Amino acid sequence: MRSELIGGPATVVLAALLLAACGGGSPVAPITAPTPTPRVRPNLVVIVADDPDVTTAAEMPRFPDLLANRGLTFTRAYASQPVCAPSRASILTGQYTHNHGVAGNHCPEGGFPVFRRLEQATVAMWLKNAGYRTSLVGKYINDYPEGAGDDYVPPGWDDWFGHMSALEDGRYFNYWVNDNGNVQRFGANQEDYSVDVETARAVRFIRDAAGRSGPFFLYLGPEAPHTPAHYAERFGAEFRYSLAPRPPSFNEGDVSDKPLWVRTARLLTDEAIDQTDKFQRFRLRSLRAVEEMADGVLQALAETGALERTYVFFTSDNGLLMGQHRVVGIKGNPYEETIRVPLMVRGPGVPIGTVEAFVLNVDLAPTLLELAGTSVPDTVDGRSLVPLLSGASPSAWRNDVLIENYATGPSYALRTPDWLYNHQDTEELELYDMHEDPFQIQSLHRKVDPSFLEPFEQRIKTLVACRGTSCG
Repeated sequence: MRSELIGGPATVVLAALLLAACGGGSPVAPITAPTPTPRVRPNLVVIVADDPDVTTAAEMPRFPDLLANRGLTFTRAYASQPVCAPSRASILTGQYTHNHGVAGNHCPEGGFPVFRRLEQATVAMWLKNAGYRTSLVGKYINDYPEGAGDDYVPPGWDDWFGHMSALEDGRYFNYWVNDNGNVQRFGANQEDYSVDVETARAVRFIRDAAGRSGPFFLYLGPEAPHTPAHYAERFGAEFRYSLAPRPPSFNEGDVSDKPLWVRTARLLTDEAIDQTDKFQRFRLRSLRAVEEMADGVLQALAETGALERTYVFFTSDNGLLMGQHRVVGIKGNPYEETIRVPLMVRGPGVPIGTVEAFVLNVDLAPTLLELAGTSVPDTVDGRSLVPLLSGASPSAWRNDVLIENYATGPSYALRTPDWLYNHQDTEELELYDMHEDPFQIQSLHRKVDPSFLEPFEQRIKTLVACRGTSCG
């Protein structure tokens, strides 16, 4: 049974795609009632930060006033594959990894060379064809523009300011950007800080849009707070007493029930814990610039009279382990701190409150398309969040989410309201009672009857083979 899952048809299809390329629960009732949605087509802004987990994002002092207290917070938002390029590919295509094929950050398993074959079928192309003016500012897909010319601008984008990570991964300073086909070099001065440069560019795009007819779609991909999490000098005195989160799983003592990759991790020394705390302070300070980015965007929207007809989304491509289970700075695993991501949405008709329904990064593309009033292609695996954004409680919604990982081989996890079940490519298993053990300390896979695991296996096999509406 297990060998059939790990070596199933989806794995074969995915491997073929890579070779060719490189060659929930029910929503909680909102606090306030929604207001009518405007008749004009709305503007759409999506901010995808790099690696902030839910806990780190929650420490930002102004996010509540800017976003959380102005709209909906999704408390069960997940990354279908919690790794940079695969997750961003899912956001842009609305597909699971087993369908879009971007299985990692670099070729041959992923990155821009693999994603490039998908560029005619992204949310940018669909919105552009629907009459939207589209703009990308910041990070696109890892290793862009490897295999294409340095002046390459992907199809679907009317305005392009893309970080050229294939040349070097400076992230915050000393980096290259393709500005609508013109390559620019940014240096090591404070005015070159990438998040600030991207904020200014986004604000300029919004102001320019005020003089144009028709709606716009703005996709922002700041590099923060990805390692090395360099921050702007103005934030250097903040969070000086902050520490990495200390849940019960921090520097876990007994990992004998965990997969080999965790069991081989040594207990963190006092010095390692000090470095982890320092890294977390850097992450928090760098994320403050992203918070300022959201503020700058919202101010520009307000000043140009566009705020009341604009939806603003904030999310992350994945979370990150920061000492939980002895591991620091690692993603691409099934632990809650990695797979769960922040997702906040404000806009016309969006009530104030929280939603507990299970949602995924693959849901963003169909949501944007429905908000834009255009059709959702059959290739999209996700579901539109528009019913949830209007404060409705759909009678039928997903009760679980599939988490994929192809780092060393196909691994799959299933998150349900009650359980997290993980089937590693190494044939190692994990099972956590997410009510009694939300920090995933004691795996029960050896303590339950094997028949108890069979429904999880069968559900994973179904989801791994899904495509389009069958993924619902």
